[in-house]
Amino acid sequence: MDIFFHPDLMVFGAIGGFLLTEKLELMEKFKIGRKFRISRLTLLMLFSGVYIATFGMFISNPAARYLGLVLVIAASLLFFHYMTSRRNPGLAGIKNVFGAAVFALTLSAVANLNHFITDSTEFSYLVLLFPVVYIIAERMELGFVRGMKLSMIRVLGILSWISVIIAFSSAELGSGFVARVLTGASIAILLSVILTSMAYDPTFRKLRKKSRLQSFMQKGIVISFIWLFLGIALFMLQLIQGHGFLDPAAHSIALGFIGTFIVSHSPIIFPLTLKKKANQDNVTYLPLIVITIANIMRIAGDLTISFSLYSSILSYASGYVIILAILAFAYNLKRIMPAQAPLQETATA
Repeated sequence: MDIFFHPDLMVFGAIGGFLLTEKLELMEKFKIGRKFRISRLTLLMLFSGVYIATFGMFISNPAARYLGLVLVIAASLLFFHYMTSRRNPGLAGIKNVFGAAVFALTLSAVANLNHFITDSTEFSYLVLLFPVVYIIAERMELGFVRGMKLSMIRVLGILSWISVIIAFSSAELGSGFVARVLTGASIAILLSVILTSMAYDPTFRKLRKKSRLQSFMQKGIVISFIWLFLGIALFMLQLIQGHGFLDPAAHSIALGFIGTFIVSHSPIIFPLTLKKKANQDNVTYLPLIVITIANIMRIAGDLTISFSLYSSILSYASGYVIILAILAFAYNLKRIMPAQAPLQETATA
């Protein structure tokens, strides 16, 4: 039974919750009326919605599932309102890309009212568009600093919206030739957005001198993009073949790209979120190594499951390696953040 609801927990709860929490400090200043902070309402609806929907799936209660998903839709619309608002600092063009990403979350929850994430290739792809486009928008912020033109960012924003709308249309159509063609078109547009963004991404340029933190982040981001392209290629094979590639495609993006990306940025994100002093040069490559091993085990097992008796064991064992990666992740954070060391709010030059 867990095959039906664990993707909801991962995408709406874990990934959605993490990306929302990343913006939480800025959202604290965004109020509805005079007093009520949008951040608290958004978090409350997102997490309560995810757990109510999951509980509804677990006990086979459609009413609870629908109520939970409606709460997720409401939370995503509030998040969309914040991310695209003028009160959210940033370039309008890049906020438009963020808007497309968050709206993909909204459309995923809408489609989830009638489908399970594991129902179809088209729907699984739509669900994963949310974190992929969101992360690409974050990379565009760095690309703009390094020469990406505003006109190009506007075009990429339009293409991101087109990719999301096409993906939603294909998911709603269900399986069939037209749905596969639409998903393929959405993937092609997404690839153009990713490749254009990468051309200006500092990660893919040579740095004359790198600190340990810069080296850690660069290697992690490169690895995460390798998983992203592998996942996209596997989604295309799934569309052509019709079976056999959906699980490795989804895991390559959800665990490989997104998981590795989070690990790569954790030395920066978590000290800021937790308001702790940090020495990022104490970072260790251990969580990056372990999560990469776990991803290789999982995807290799998924790809060879029809050919080897040991493949299912390999896929199953990868879950335990993921637990080790989480422990290594926590150990890494402990190394870079001294215990009980709040960030001092002092002016910096």
